[in-house]
Amino acid sequence: MLKYICRGKASFECIGGWRLADVDAAAVIGSFSPVTPCSGALFAQEKRPTLDRMFASTSQRNDDGLRASYNISLLIAKSGKPHTIGEKLILPAVEEVLKTVLHKPASDIIKRIPLSNNTVERRIDEMSSDIESFLCNYLQTTHFSIQLDESTLPDNAALLLAYVRFIMNQEIYEELLFARTLITDTKEFLDTKDKILKDNLMKRKTDMAYLTDLFTKFNMVNLQLQGDSLNLIKTKSILSAFLAIVKLMKQNIGRGEFSQFPNLSQTSCQEDDVSTYVQHLNALYSDFESRFEDILTMVIPPWTINPYGDIEETNVIIQEELTELSTNEELKDQFKNGYQQFWLQNNIPVTYPIDGIYHTRG
Repeated sequence: MLKYICRGKASFECIGGWRLADVDAAAVIGSFSPVTPCSGALFAQEKRPTLDRMFASTSQRNDDGLRASYNISLLIAKSGKPHTIGEKLILPAVEEVLKTVLHKPASDIIKRIPLSNNTVERRIDEMSSDIESFLCNYLQTTHFSIQLDESTLPDNAALLLAYVRFIMNQEIYEELLFARTLITDTKEFLDTKDKILKDNLMKRKTDMAYLTDLFTKFNMVNLQLQGDSLNLIKTKSILSAFLAIVKLMKQNIGRGEFSQFPNLSQTSCQEDDVSTYVQHLNALYSDFESRFEDILTMVIPPWTINPYGDIEETNVIIQEELTELSTNEELKDQFKNGYQQFWLQNNIPVTYPIDGIYHTRG
């Protein structure tokens, strides 16, 4: 046995033809059994400098800079800021932090983080390509719904947007599938170019005020009908509430009450105009009733919202499974997160197949 005293951390040593392993100790005295016999020449050859060892640290630093470049490009994409912000703001900010807070030279580190306009654009394109590929591949394995919408950019360019909605990992996701530029022209009428149009618009000032107030309500409903948590139950509630508001607006404006029309109340609204708006609201109400008849007349079984409630009036076919479900204490705990998360559990359709099929098909 070889006696030794170790203070600190001992490295590989070759003593008497035996190699000692790394030891982590703080003034330890003990005995050590030799591990591997080796010749001094062989050990020296193994410890000789190699290209991998010489360039490992440099390669690691370059990899870290590349990773930082991708991560910062992702942050720029999420923020919606111009790609030039990386070179104009982020790198100078990093340099200032390194010099002022960490008291380290910043030039070497900054050089390893490429964030030029073209580089950031290329990084974002590469990452978005991977995301698009993953999304398209996943959509081929599951059911999904698609929504088409149009929007405009600040320069009046028109866009066609496609959103997809699907279930993944027991949660509902809504993602942008693609955005395509539409070939179209937008015209802006200025006072100096079309005086006749300006005069006609001034004559329609009351109508424009009425439509502005009305479209404010439309925008509120539009926002409510967006988001990952939307489902048919919530959609029916939102549309039913909007129709009730339209009916109330028609009644109020018909008797000269403009509290729901703040812009219209500031104009000189004539009785003929009021009559026209009442007719329009009545037509709007009828159109919405007809357009969304399938949703507004949809019967929502009470047990879909609260499976632990009264099931006496429920379909006899599924009463037995609902009874079993309502006594499952593990599932009851999951219901605290809401009925949507509850029904999205993978084991629900498996354990209670009739229940799951009924819910899925509406």
